[in-house]
Amino acid sequence: MKTLYKQYIIVTLVVIVASITLSMLLLGQIYNAQIRPDTDEENFEVAQEVKQILNAMPEESYDAYFQAVAKLGYQVTIANESGQMTHYGSAFKKNELNRAMRAIIGTENVYHGIQGYKERFFFMNHFANDVQNTIGVSISLSGEPHALFIRQDNATLFSEMHFLIVGVIIISGIIILGTMIFLARQLVQPLKQLQKATEQIAQENYDIQLTIERDDELGMLATQFQKMAKRLAENDQTKKDFINNVSHDFQSPLLNIQGYANVLKDGENTEEERVQYLGIIEQETKRLSALTKQLLLLSSLDQKSLPIDKTYFSLDQQLKERLFSKRWKLEDKQLELIYELEPVEIYADQHLLEQVWDNLLSNAIRYSEGGSKIAVTCSKKEGFVQVVIQDNGIGIPKEALEKVKERFYRVDPSRSSQSSGLGLAIVTEIVKRHDGEFIIESKLGKGTKVTVRFKH
Repeated sequence: MKTLYKQYIIVTLVVIVASITLSMLLLGQIYNAQIRPDTDEENFEVAQEVKQILNAMPEESYDAYFQAVAKLGYQVTIANESGQMTHYGSAFKKNELNRAMRAIIGTENVYHGIQGYKERFFFMNHFANDVQNTIGVSISLSGEPHALFIRQDNATLFSEMHFLIVGVIIISGIIILGTMIFLARQLVQPLKQLQKATEQIAQENYDIQLTIERDDELGMLATQFQKMAKRLAENDQTKKDFINNVSHDFQSPLLNIQGYANVLKDGENTEEERVQYLGIIEQETKRLSALTKQLLLLSSLDQKSLPIDKTYFSLDQQLKERLFSKRWKLEDKQLELIYELEPVEIYADQHLLEQVWDNLLSNAIRYSEGGSKIAVTCSKKEGFVQVVIQDNGIGIPKEALEKVKERFYRVDPSRSSQSSGLGLAIVTEIVKRHDGEFIIESKLGKGTKVTVRFKH
């Protein structure tokens, strides 16, 4: 498997090699177009100057003069018609004369070897230590025709400054490569931590502690990853609690049904007892049915992609119908109902909002003391529609105000038979799906006020 670290190093090396290659190609073009003609011209001028001085010099000074020219940093070769050569200065590694070089002896022609030399790769021709890589002119020595071939010695081309520049380039290359390797390690190490963390999460171990302290994207990724792990841990615990709660809420009525069914098998039951036991079985069956419906509704609401069926309908009329359906419960507990419903048309899912009002009104009735009041208002404010249901019941402790929206949460577990603990969770999800706002305000022993707002 190719690791990110290896891939990063390989890509870096490829980029460096590609950059050097492209630079050499570019330098080769520049050399052929500009530097080579200029070098050829400079060496030609030197050759011409040497030729002029030779013409005015006595024969016995030729050798000393050529040696002096060589000491100035030039390689000099003198060739006669028979091809015999005499070298001054550093010797050429290659000393073979070609046809063009021989042809200039005794003529006014010039041999432009620097301009036309092509034995090496691009600009490396400039440094070829070959007698053919020279400028050649015809000269006369002691009345005999000869050829003078001359060029600058490579040693003079590399001054101390050139060596410093080359040294800087090499050192810079080493530093750049080392830095890239270091940065690659800095990049890969956090990713390795994240990889190990994902493996732990895959094994349902959500206790993740990352030691990535950075202010860049990797640091943000690590922070969000830890938040995700925490959220997954909470969801996992919620799932387990959900299963436990569902099991408990189903088990209790099922045990009651089973128990009273066994009692009914006893033929010694009176008619009154039989009716009483059947009533309890019916009540527990309805309780199971209601719990099942609420769970199915929550399950459908959890599917965020599931569309809701929005239509325009009269909200105040819907509230009146819900209040009328609760009339017998209100009378049973002798509760006074006060309502003020402003005519309002709303665009929402009518069936889902029925669930909202049904749950909120049921809670208000369930936790209100006999003889108290329940007030319901519906009004249209600037930009939103608001429904408020207020009771004078037992109230909710301050620390439980947000928890009551959680699934299966009950303020008083002893009242579990009265409520499934899903009502407010359903209300929360439905309101959220409508981009609305659900607010609970309560004081223990004084009552509860719930407010539902929708954009209008």
